[in-house]
Amino acid sequence: MIFYKHFELTINIFCYIIFKNRTILSFFERKITLNDIVSLSKLNFFKIEKNIHTNTHIFDMSNIPRPHYCMGLLKKGTAVFKDYTDSSSKEEIFLSEGDIIFVPVASKYISEWKGNPDIEYTSFHFTFDFPGIFSREGNFKLQKIDAGFIKNAEEIFEFALLNFNKDYSSMLCVLSDFYKILGEIIQVLKTRTKKKIDTRIINSIKYIEQNYFQDISIETLANASNMSVSRFFPCFKKSMGVTPVDYLNRYRVDRAILLLKSNEKISIEKISEQTGFNSSTYFRRTFKKMTGKTPFEYRKTAMEI
Repeated sequence: MIFYKHFELTINIFCYIIFKNRTILSFFERKITLNDIVSLSKLNFFKIEKNIHTNTHIFDMSNIPRPHYCMGLLKKGTAVFKDYTDSSSKEEIFLSEGDIIFVPVASKYISEWKGNPDIEYTSFHFTFDFPGIFSREGNFKLQKIDAGFIKNAEEIFEFALLNFNKDYSSMLCVLSDFYKILGEIIQVLKTRTKKKIDTRIINSIKYIEQNYFQDISIETLANASNMSVSRFFPCFKKSMGVTPVDYLNRYRVDRAILLLKSNEKISIEKISEQTGFNSSTYFRRTFKKMTGKTPFEYRKTAMEI
């Protein structure tokens, strides 16, 4: 019965999201139908970790865009998040015990933690495949969910930490709670002002997301946008702020990070192959350039927020 109970709960949550919260439609600029419930809920990465520090701790992501979403519950201490995602506005977000921090994919920030003496938080790390609400197209802001907004949040996070990697029944219970949290916070999450992107460029972005593991040439991306190469290159950089090659490499590195963190047994060479790099040497060089660490070093680091 527990399987049916949690399956029904998950379906109810997404039905609520789709039919009651109509503002979600603007994220995709298209009509959502019931058939989309699978794509809306398709996780491609999910992990839960607890972090403990003493007195003070700083975590710097100001130069490295976050490769996935994070949602952390602060159990002990205080924290301040300095948001550097938007260069025109540097916002500070203050957390107390019981608050939840929501960190969108591609966020740039510095988090500063203080304890008396202990600092402790539990965090979800996740991504959804396009066109999921919590894929890269969500355009959410880094923000705080006040303590008490999620009923029994501490119990939910603790249960998830202890059970997300156990038997099937426990994992389904964890996913049910996770989707329930998303169903509640989606009603209050704030989004950034979307910069205007040439609609033709969106086609090349979608092509990258769906085919990043294959050989992709500039000519292929230009064709996807129905443009000449000479026109496509400057148009892409104007819309996205980086060249097509840099964007493609960043996306591949982000996917490599998810593989590094989700499977400790998979080799660096295999990850290089599965993320579309022509050689493991080029992969290692590109990875270190973008993250400041080698793939091996990054794999050993904790998934902090």
